[in-house]
Amino acid sequence: MQHIDPTILEKSIGYAEYHALIEAILSQNHYLALKNIESDIHDTRLNLIRMERLDKTARMTAQTRLQIAAIQTPMIWLTLTEVWCGDAAQIVPTIQKMAALNDKIEHRLVFRDQHPELMDAFLCNGTRSIPLTIILNKESLKVLGSWGPRPQELQTFVLDNLQLLNKIKDEQEFKTRNAEFLTKVQRWYAKDKTYSTQKEFLAILKQATA
Repeated sequence: MQHIDPTILEKSIGYAEYHALIEAILSQNHYLALKNIESDIHDTRLNLIRMERLDKTARMTAQTRLQIAAIQTPMIWLTLTEVWCGDAAQIVPTIQKMAALNDKIEHRLVFRDQHPELMDAFLCNGTRSIPLTIILNKESLKVLGSWGPRPQELQTFVLDNLQLLNKIKDEQEFKTRNAEFLTKVQRWYAKDKTYSTQKEFLAILKQATA
């Protein structure tokens, strides 16, 4: 996909609206609370806590500040996400903080399951993996680059463990091992403090602005 359809951006929302929507889902059983209602609501509640923590504590590196401040071309960073996604809760606030460093950058969000054609144009190993941020020229909506769904070190860990999990036949053992796996993923994010996300996104951004 070389350009993004303008109608997709018309349906996008900003980060503040995204945050408010998550609160609405939790307080009103909003229509976007998805198929597995009980587990989705549980995950979404945890994600809101993670997002709010990162909103307060995530720190942008000096390199991040310098590189993003130097951008002169107006851009839109379009992130595909879902409110129940644990990786999105860690990545989206970081992308938002990076975008806020330069008023020529606008960060917009759309929901993966509402835009399957867009998601299918940016598959990761054949899957609809999120979050995914697409870097666009604001005027032409030309795709300049994309990054996601998670830092490479963690991505390798996730893919390796998913292969192991898929071999488990016993339902209870699967639930136990999967819970342990998800805990390790969140611990990785906590230890990394968003630095890998910043570094890797900057590399894609450098290519996009070359």
